[in-house]
Amino acid sequence: MLILLAPSKTMDFNTPLPYAIPEQQPLFIDKSTIIAQMLRDMSEDEIATLMKISPVLVGKVRHMYATWQSKGKKPALYTYVGDVFKGMKANEMPKASADWAEEHLLIMSGLYGIVRPFDRISPYRLEMKANVEVNGMKNLYDFWGSELARYVETHADGIVFNLSSDEYANVVTRNLSNNIRVIFPVFYDERPNGVGRAPIYNKMMRGVVARWMIDRRAERPEDLKDFSMHGYTYDPSRSTPDMPAFYRDKMTPLIF
Repeated sequence: MLILLAPSKTMDFNTPLPYAIPEQQPLFIDKSTIIAQMLRDMSEDEIATLMKISPVLVGKVRHMYATWQSKGKKPALYTYVGDVFKGMKANEMPKASADWAEEHLLIMSGLYGIVRPFDRISPYRLEMKANVEVNGMKNLYDFWGSELARYVETHADGIVFNLSSDEYANVVTRNLSNNIRVIFPVFYDERPNGVGRAPIYNKMMRGVVARWMIDRRAERPEDLKDFSMHGYTYDPSRSTPDMPAFYRDKMTPLIF
């Protein structure tokens, strides 16, 4: 069983690690190096157009790639700190849970393809959907091809819990064989205009579910029926076998 998560643009390279973690290099570092070199050679205007960012951010991105792999490396689980990872609370995770996550959690990345929790990454910015040509491939989906899916298939033991966004999950899920079962949890809120799925809360709850699964060593789709946090509980009426649904009767902000 594997859990897929999307990364975040927001990263923290300053907070100390909660415990010692051995050095570990990302799985596809050779391909990452090809992408990084290409981005390092881009002009400021090319980067601004590609990433749709301000001149201030362009300068930061150019510095990231000019110094990439030379400083600032930190294990991925403790580096990403965006909305999904707020619910993960990695710095509060017991070492035994982190070790379990290392065997069952994969974080998708435009630059790295896939990173395991203990893989040490450097500062970067690159969305999977970026319209960038690499090695003759028209975009990152084509560049990564089926390589990431083959890795997932080899290690998933038949089940993938997709807690990632479509942008990142698609590079894997569209290339998986029919032998892999993909479980995709969804979250519903009671809203003034009726029951619906709020994108921001679906995003944040993916990290919460991932942490819940890690702490409980949950490996079976039916285990998710016991999930109950932040007002969400399993809703059999809205669920399907591969899309378990969770519902809360009052839509309130998620505070971590």
